[in-house]
Amino acid sequence: MTQAIQRCPQQIRGLASESKPSEPSVLRPITSKRRIAPSAGEISTLNWPLPQAVRAVNPFPETIQAWMMDFETNEPVDILDVQRSVFAAPIRSDLVHRVVTYERNMKRQGTHNSRTRSEVRGSTRKVQPQKGLGMARHGTRRAPQFVGGARAHGPVPRSHETQIQRKVWLMALRSVLSAKYAQDQLVIVDNMEIDSHKTGELSRMLLVNGWSPLASTERSPSVMLMPFMDEAVPSELRNLEIASRNIPGVSIMNPSDAEVYEILRHQFLILDRKALDLLEGILKPM
Repeated sequence: MTQAIQRCPQQIRGLASESKPSEPSVLRPITSKRRIAPSAGEISTLNWPLPQAVRAVNPFPETIQAWMMDFETNEPVDILDVQRSVFAAPIRSDLVHRVVTYERNMKRQGTHNSRTRSEVRGSTRKVQPQKGLGMARHGTRRAPQFVGGARAHGPVPRSHETQIQRKVWLMALRSVLSAKYAQDQLVIVDNMEIDSHKTGELSRMLLVNGWSPLASTERSPSVMLMPFMDEAVPSELRNLEIASRNIPGVSIMNPSDAEVYEILRHQFLILDRKALDLLEGILKPM
């Protein structure tokens, strides 16, 4: 009996360790058997939860609504669903500034030039002795400090072209289209076919539709017409092209050649249905 009760200290410590529950590690999940350090105990497979893909859900619909108007009467015809990512995108004025600078640099001719000492007409003889006159030393009358001489560090013919990323240009175009939509300066029409090629009739139509200022203000209209053109000028748009030639402030541009600067330069932007589909196909993010 006494022998059964008496046990060695090692066995008593072993029983105490078996009865004491293991405390979970603060650095590992409760169900994991791994301790803080590998040397502290057994190493088993970590029981971490499997990673799950987290994707933010956009609470806004993918499309927004816009009126489709009649080109001649400016009366509503239908309600269209346009892409929010194209016509309600964030307006990035910094990217618009970069793209406008890029587009205007591309239009610079770069033909400026000035004559150097070797190109200026005149003699090469020394104009005065080197010493004895008490004046500054001069070698030729073609030097820049003389009237009729050359120009130092003058402009030379060069290209002002700069580079820009395509994604930056696309985002800037989305920004200006979104700004036109937000300011109610974007007009979507079914088509731009007119019956007459007379400039007066087109000017009167722009005035009646509210796209041209009153004659008393002495201001020119500022309208960018952007119909879909798969060729230079289609036959159905020939009258529109002829009538708009003599109206200052009215421009026609192919939507495939749309420029950020030209859209900003005009107050109203008028698109037809086919041009709208083309711009959405180009500008919609993948």
